[in-house]
Amino acid sequence: MTVGTVLGEVRDIVGAENVSREASAIGKYFQDKVDVGRLTLVRPGDEYELSEVVALAGKKGIPVYSVRRERMEVAPAKGEGFIIDLSRMDGIKEIDRRNLMGHIYAGVTYERLQEECLKKDCRLLLPAAAESRSVLRSYLDRDVLNGNAVYRFPNLSIFHAVLADGRIWVSGSQQLTSEGIADFREDQGPQFSLFFGGSEDIFGIPFYGIVYLYPLREERRVLLFGFDALEPALQLAYKVNREEHCFECLIANARYLSVLLSRDAEGAERLRAKLPAWVTAFSLEHHVELVDLWEKYVRSDAEAMGARQLDGELAAAVDAQFKKPWYIFDRDYLRGRTAVIRHYDFKSRAPSLLSGLRELASKKGYPADELGQALIPVYFGGSFYCETDLYFRPSDEGERNRVEETVREGYRYLLDEKSFVDRPRGEVAEMVFASAHPGYLKVMKTFKDIVDPGGIMNPGQLLKEV
Repeated sequence: MTVGTVLGEVRDIVGAENVSREASAIGKYFQDKVDVGRLTLVRPGDEYELSEVVALAGKKGIPVYSVRRERMEVAPAKGEGFIIDLSRMDGIKEIDRRNLMGHIYAGVTYERLQEECLKKDCRLLLPAAAESRSVLRSYLDRDVLNGNAVYRFPNLSIFHAVLADGRIWVSGSQQLTSEGIADFREDQGPQFSLFFGGSEDIFGIPFYGIVYLYPLREERRVLLFGFDALEPALQLAYKVNREEHCFECLIANARYLSVLLSRDAEGAERLRAKLPAWVTAFSLEHHVELVDLWEKYVRSDAEAMGARQLDGELAAAVDAQFKKPWYIFDRDYLRGRTAVIRHYDFKSRAPSLLSGLRELASKKGYPADELGQALIPVYFGGSFYCETDLYFRPSDEGERNRVEETVREGYRYLLDEKSFVDRPRGEVAEMVFASAHPGYLKVMKTFKDIVDPGGIMNPGQLLKEV
């Protein structure tokens, strides 16, 4: 069945103005120019419209592809189908200040939710490497957050999703409340909702959820310390986090920090020239007396490790940046596009792995000193999120090929070293799943067959032929 045969019904459901087959409208969802001639953009306004569209697609056997990032890498392999954009579903149902929970739909952005939270004397944890402005999407995809130093993630209580036949899935205990009227419930049994995290929506399209919020503290300060090498910068972060003396924490090299804090290439170059090789940044939040004590301890530890204290405008700039969501696509201004290699590992292994990536990039022709590298502690330094950014001109075929090869080989290197690569996709997913236990893949495929027997929900977007 082709999309054209049901186009009238879809227009009746969501409104003709929210359906488009124009290449210009669909092409904006992809990084590069792709053949979008067989795709149809649909923008439902609520869960009922979403459910009806997906149910119709499931009945007719038409593939459904969801918008999962600001700019997706490649067009769907099958071409024909609906591309679902949930940006119109931007309602904030409730900001529950007493219980510190935000009830939101998938179209709600970080900027909007943070603005509303601040009106109620609370905040949400913001991402350090997001590829979508949607809070729900980012949290479900397990994006690292600048509060992961002291809070476990994901910062998501429950979510609702539409399955391939239009049924509503409700995860967690909310199905026991008035909110939880659903066609499928998973409580008191296997928690299959965990499969939705980083799944590229192959099981269903999440559209609503409850995210955790946090109170604004009485006092907040940001401290920065410069180092000539990564090891002492990382050791300071580890010690401060293990002793629970900070709220947010970042270790970054000069290239990464200069790009993060600037908005044009010239400004980034000027700032990099002023920065030490590595910077460790902390935010301290709590009662004034406790922040005073923490600052005393942190400064003493930094001094003992030979750090150079960085105060003034730079500390103020980092403080302001901590209060914003960090999007990878915002770094594209430097060269045109930013490729990312990311993984998790222990403090003792992180420096050698990052050094290995620099050496690999250099061998592939990418200047090692142009790599942006950063680390964020997870749960009091139990492990560290490690990120390597490669900035390049996508219009330069040679440069683009070098970066793509560097990323490919970088992930092979990390996997060979048994580093943990989370939520892989594309070629990286193929690498990860190639070494996965057959039983794990069998469970994923079995679950996919149960919730999407027709195979219409984001086919081939995570696993080939799935």
